[in-house]
Amino acid sequence: MEKLIKWIGLGIFIGWSLAILVNYSIYMHATSQLTLVHPMVDGILFMALMFGIYVFIWRSVRKKVSIASFQLGAFGAVALVLAVIFAI
Repeated sequence: MEKLIKWIGLGIFIGWSLAILVNYSIYMHATSQLTLVHPMVDGILFMALMFGIYVFIWRSVRKKVSIASFQLGAFGAVALVLAVIFAI
């Protein structure tokens, strides 16, 4: 089961990266503002960050579920705050 969860996370990361490459022209047009490096590179880096958080939480679940639940709540709260800040 653990290997399946790891492969699902890796599959999502690879799928996201391929989707960016396949839809390059649409992605470039839709995200021409507020990029750090390049819209495509930023998208891949963002997904790599999300994959890293996924692996971090997955390893925490293996150790203690209550700690992983707290981490998920904290990451969710930070994500909401950042979404509000960047939406303004």
